[in-house]
Amino acid sequence: MDNWTIAQRLIERAHELQDQPANLYRVRAYRRAAETVMGLDRPLEGIVEESGRKGLRQLPGIGSSLSDKLVTLVRTGAFPTLNEEELAAAS
Repeated sequence: MDNWTIAQRLIERAHELQDQPANLYRVRAYRRAAETVMGLDRPLEGIVEESGRKGLRQLPGIGSSLSDKLVTLVRTGAFPTLNEEELAAAS
């Protein structure tokens, strides 16, 4: 999956969250992560393969939660469902 596709998925998720009673900061976090991914000079997949979540967390705007979701996206081609995210956030 190339960086453009990953960024598009992040933007789509931000739109989904915006349509729900989601925290505005989460929506902004997804948009900021999309900008970060688009600005990379190397594939995000390579960062995941080489450094995993730790490598992702070193990127601007990508914290622990988003790094987990990005690893899932890169490896499976899909984000966890919103319900799975909500359950994980509640625990």
